[in-house]
Amino acid sequence: MHKRISLFLTILLILSTLAGSFHYHADGADHPDCSVCLAHHQQADSNYVFPLPDIQRAFTETLLPRPVPAIIAKSCFTPANGRAPPA
Repeated sequence: MHKRISLFLTILLILSTLAGSFHYHADGADHPDCSVCLAHHQQADSNYVFPLPDIQRAFTETLLPRPVPAIIAKSCFTPANGRAPPA
């Protein structure tokens, strides 16, 4: 169900964008009585300014743990221990 709704809304968005892009009037003027012109100009003429977040970067020294020396242990899978006896 959600896939159908999302597909429908995506197609609606694409079609409305295409309709607004290819919409024109022969005289090339703005028409306040045209709903497509009104919708596009209302969106473009809004004086809303997106507030920019205040980003502060704090650089601190990252203390990494010292490497632990690898303990070399005797493997339990040696030829004498991990295989069946030869036939």
